[in-house]
Amino acid sequence: MAKKLDVKYVAECRRFLEEMAAQPDVRNVSKGVLMRYIEHGKGEVCPRSNNVITVKYRGTLIDGTEFDSNMSDAYPAAFRLKDLIVGWQIVLTQMRAGDKVMAYIPSEFGYGDRREGNIPGGSTLIFEIHLVEVH
Repeated sequence: MAKKLDVKYVAECRRFLEEMAAQPDVRNVSKGVLMRYIEHGKGEVCPRSNNVITVKYRGTLIDGTEFDSNMSDAYPAAFRLKDLIVGWQIVLTQMRAGDKVMAYIPSEFGYGDRREGNIPGGSTLIFEIHLVEVH
């Protein structure tokens, strides 16, 4: 049986995104997906859907609970861009190798209303992403 969506939690996630969108250094990349640069890299190419990217990342919920990270791994993770959640695809196509950003992803561009591991349905996802290379 599917667990009911926590309406109060979903509202908190929406409020969080509204507050982030009002920050002067945060920009709406597309359809409510937000990003803030931490550091600009020296890369010249933005990834496209068929590119393989290597990244270091940390994912948290709005309360700071970490749900995934490879920051302490020796090597970055490699993914084909088109295989990632839509929110990552939107953010990464704006980045260049070496860029570090904070990405704020509404649930509809993450996992939607479904629970994914320890990520509740309706969650806003926050990622620190360092785009290491574009292949």
